[in-house]
Amino acid sequence: MNFAVFLLRFFAVAVLFLMYQGCVNAELKYSQKDFPPLYTFDDYDLCLKNRSTQLPPTYCMIYAEVQPDNSSELWQAILEHNNYRYNYHYDRLFFGVCLKRCLNVVGHIAENITYPPENFTIDNEITEYFEYVQRRPLDIEIRTKYASVIHNCLNAEFEQKYNLKLKTFIEYCESPSVETAVQETDLAESILKKFFKTLLLLVALSTFYDYFLKTRQTDENLRKDFYKNNLHFPLSRIFTSFSLTRNYYRLTQPYRGDLGQDFSYIDGLRSMGTLIVVNAHTFYLEFMHVKNPEFFEANGQSTAGLMTLNTSTVIEIFMVISGLLLNVKFTTGRFVTPHTNWMKCAQVFVFIVLSRLMRFLPSVGMLVWVNVTVLKNWGNGPFWRHLTEPGRIFGREGWWKNLFMLNNFSMKDTVSAHTWYLAADFQLFVLYTLVLILISKYPQFKKSVYGILAVLAILIPTMVCYLMKLDASFVVRPEVYRYGFMKDADTFYYLYTPFYNSLGGYLVGMLCGEFYLLYSQNAELREKCQRILKYEIFAWLLVPLTMAGISYVGSITNFMQPSIWTALFAGLNRNIWNIIVCGIPVVVMACKRGKIIYDFCRLPMFRIFARLSFQMYLFDVLILQLTNGHQRRPHHLSDLYFNGQALISISLLIIVAFFACLLIEYPFAQLFNALQIGRKRTGKEQPPNK
Repeated sequence: MNFAVFLLRFFAVAVLFLMYQGCVNAELKYSQKDFPPLYTFDDYDLCLKNRSTQLPPTYCMIYAEVQPDNSSELWQAILEHNNYRYNYHYDRLFFGVCLKRCLNVVGHIAENITYPPENFTIDNEITEYFEYVQRRPLDIEIRTKYASVIHNCLNAEFEQKYNLKLKTFIEYCESPSVETAVQETDLAESILKKFFKTLLLLVALSTFYDYFLKTRQTDENLRKDFYKNNLHFPLSRIFTSFSLTRNYYRLTQPYRGDLGQDFSYIDGLRSMGTLIVVNAHTFYLEFMHVKNPEFFEANGQSTAGLMTLNTSTVIEIFMVISGLLLNVKFTTGRFVTPHTNWMKCAQVFVFIVLSRLMRFLPSVGMLVWVNVTVLKNWGNGPFWRHLTEPGRIFGREGWWKNLFMLNNFSMKDTVSAHTWYLAADFQLFVLYTLVLILISKYPQFKKSVYGILAVLAILIPTMVCYLMKLDASFVVRPEVYRYGFMKDADTFYYLYTPFYNSLGGYLVGMLCGEFYLLYSQNAELREKCQRILKYEIFAWLLVPLTMAGISYVGSITNFMQPSIWTALFAGLNRNIWNIIVCGIPVVVMACKRGKIIYDFCRLPMFRIFARLSFQMYLFDVLILQLTNGHQRRPHHLSDLYFNGQALISISLLIIVAFFACLLIEYPFAQLFNALQIGRKRTGKEQPPNK
């Protein structure tokens, strides 16, 4: 296909989409009110309270699929609605069923009555997933004994109302008497509780010891700033690693040194990026039990809505920032020079990578640990296990994928799918640390290495998209995570999450770092840049124009058949975003320009917020599960409810992140640093002062 034909098809698709909004969408809205609800739940609490001598109170979550019937006008309307990729599939339904009520509906059918499996059971990717995840003894027992009863019960009601038939599958069942009977001590949960007790004891002892050291200071000035300065003795640093007071000052104190001041604007960029991502994650609500799914479908039925959905590239700002700081800190630290031997290079590599891992590891480990143990006890409701059980199962079986930052290659069976970014970021950090070691030892190859990486940053995602015939950009659809895993999301699996498709973010950050280092050391370059930046307004205008352009083109290309041109857009869109949307603000503000934007990004409130951003991102989805997963009935969504959930999530995340920083992230990071300092000073004379 030549480029002219591609452009012609692009504009044709854009026009057809506008026509769809004007006419087809109206027809779909007219028929949608007659569709069966996506979620129909019996009263959960009433069901589990009713005692019966026949069987314990049991509540089951049933997944059902409407069976095709071409003679039915309703079925034809459902098919037409399903054909649009940003709509829910109304032939895939969930029912919360009280088993006692179902027995009454079918006239207490005997348990030994069975039907041929092909008549009512479902065997596909969704039910295989449910069967693997939901495998508690009661689930298996009810599937064996009451599958036909529940099938007949639901069909009796569904056929009467819609004149259509269902196939059903029991996802899971709950019974308070059974749960109590099989309750046993979970070793992982027991260890977690003991860990928390030990952690709190360490914090208390470390805080008191830190205060004791402060009282021994005779100089009033030293006592005043005691918590703000690191202790010199490695042993004292180890013992005060968990000090609540000292870690609080680490969280809140201003930056010291020229480097911290020069990059203080990054706090604003990181904070705004975090707020956007957290708000975007609020769309996790569309995978829960909603009463009015048209609230989310409306986003996919307008150009503006699709452009809003097509903003997954926002997360690239974090990779650009990471690449920038990695380059600047590595270069200014002079860890490797052309005269450094390879053994020393290997030691530097291990130390830097291990330091990065130790920043992630305790917090990620805590997230996994909470998911596999106590989260199941923090809520209940018809849909609670649907939301939390995958994390419990996959956390127990594949915890090592999260801890060793490999889960972005195994997204279907991972804890908290959004943590793919942490794995991809860590893998890129490892790669670019190797790159920095190489170009520091052989500086003559720097331009060649950067050039090769630039080509690969475009070539790899282009080829992946073209060979696998993927969509050019990843846009979340209502059906994509509705069943607990990423379904029909090849673009997410193969184009969005692998680190090798995101080489451009770190590379742009590295180049921004190169510019900063030259700018800070070269007066002539500074003068030249200041002259050019008199016209910075034009650079700033490029940022929103590029954002809108990439979002619009991406939303249209996803309706087109895969081709070399859509694949080329897949290779270019994130890299153009990195250069213009991320690179321009970073470079301009590195030159201390940007006027009100620069001043805004350097506000003190962003300093603390940015330091909390990692923990906020990490625990985001868990908070959404806690605040919404307990609801007994499908909940009605509105703009007020949706935005309110975003505000509640942000507020709770700030609280959780604050304590996670003080109790988990900072203590273990400081302990690791203190141990490294102690190792380096072994056998050397210690400083005289603590």
